[in-house]
Amino acid sequence: MSHPHLLRYCFVIIFALSASSTSWSQASLGPDENGNGVFWFKAPLPLGADAFLLQPAGREFYLLSCLEDRRFDRLQVSRVRKSPFVVDASGDVWKHYPAELTFRVTATAMDPGSVKVDVDKIQEAGDLNSFLLGLRFQLKIFQGLQMEIIKPSSIHLIGMPSDVAYDERVYRVKFDTGDFPVDARLVMEVLSPAGKLLSRFHLELL
Repeated sequence: MSHPHLLRYCFVIIFALSASSTSWSQASLGPDENGNGVFWFKAPLPLGADAFLLQPAGREFYLLSCLEDRRFDRLQVSRVRKSPFVVDASGDVWKHYPAELTFRVTATAMDPGSVKVDVDKIQEAGDLNSFLLGLRFQLKIFQGLQMEIIKPSSIHLIGMPSDVAYDERVYRVKFDTGDFPVDARLVMEVLSPAGKLLSRFHLELL
């Protein structure tokens, strides 16, 4: 399967998950065969999708995100109140998130197919190409009543180079997450070039 067709295939899957009434966690996790409340993650982990209409340019585009990390594949999670745990495929118990997390964010004006999501309007000057190239990212970590904002440690543009005008941009965004415990709640936010909040993609283990 060629690279463009592989991307389109992934888009349709992620849109199908996010457009249903099922939350991302329910769509991406499955109970174990005994049905005892233990769940298994699958990587890459889709986090959702949003649709926007950029004004005054009059261009519609979509934002999709997933977590790219093989360590989350077959990650076993129990959310039973008396005995919560997170165990990876090697049998190691997780007390903290991995020290680095990588998110894949796709911003595209290409037709994702028949799957539909609600469209929000965003008012910001400039054409679509410059808008997509100017997207910004940050990670919010919530622990109880405390919140910390982390900036990306690296942002890599995948595919079409930035000096070529194009209606699709794919980013690999890495964050250094240090030693945050597995019961922390993570929210990866995508901001417009002017700093307006566009999307919030949630990641929770316990």
